[in-house]
Amino acid sequence: MTVVSSCPRRVVPLMAMLVVTASAVAACQSGGTAPEPTRTAALPSATPIPTTSEDAVLAVYRNLYPSGQRAERALPAERQTILERVATQPLLSRMLRGIAALRATHRVTWGHPEHHTFDVRIKGDHATLHDCQDARKGGQSDDRTGQHLTHGMSRIHLVAALAKGADGAWRVSKVEQVKEPCSPTA
Repeated sequence: MTVVSSCPRRVVPLMAMLVVTASAVAACQSGGTAPEPTRTAALPSATPIPTTSEDAVLAVYRNLYPSGQRAERALPAERQTILERVATQPLLSRMLRGIAALRATHRVTWGHPEHHTFDVRIKGDHATLHDCQDARKGGQSDDRTGQHLTHGMSRIHLVAALAKGADGAWRVSKVEQVKEPCSPTA
C-alpha cells in the first residue's frame, strides 16, 4: 500500500477528513497570523454512547471532522481543548498547524464527508481502520463571504490509527491517504 501526503510533513494531511481533502491545499500554505474568528458555542454531540470498543473507535473517528470544524471557528486559544477530545499526537499538532494555515488564508471548511469505514482492527490500546471517504459535499470556503472555493473528491482511501489514552478514551493519532482510490463497498 502506497501512502501519499498532499503537503509537507510539517502540516496536516487531514485534518483527516478535515483536512485531507477539504483543507489540504490551504494547510500546505504557510505564513501570516490567523485572524481572530468569531466565538461560537460548541453544540453537544448527538453521538450515541458506544457500547463496544469498535463502536468507540468508529465514533471518535467520525467526530474528528466536526470537531475540526468547531476548532476552526473557535478562538486560537480554545482550539487545542476542542481537538484533544478526538485527536492525539502527532495528528493533534498537525491539525492545529493546519487550522492556523487555513485561517491565515481566510478559509474554513464546509460540509461533511461521507464515511465508508471498513477493516477496523483493535489490538490492545491501538486500533486502525480504513475509510473510503466521499468528500464531494464539502470543501473550503471563504470565511468572509461564505463562497465555496473548493470541493472534495470521492473514493479517497484513508487509513487512520487510533490510540486509547490513560483515561480510557480513544483518539485519532494519524490519518494517511493511500495513493490508490477505493470503492465504498471495499
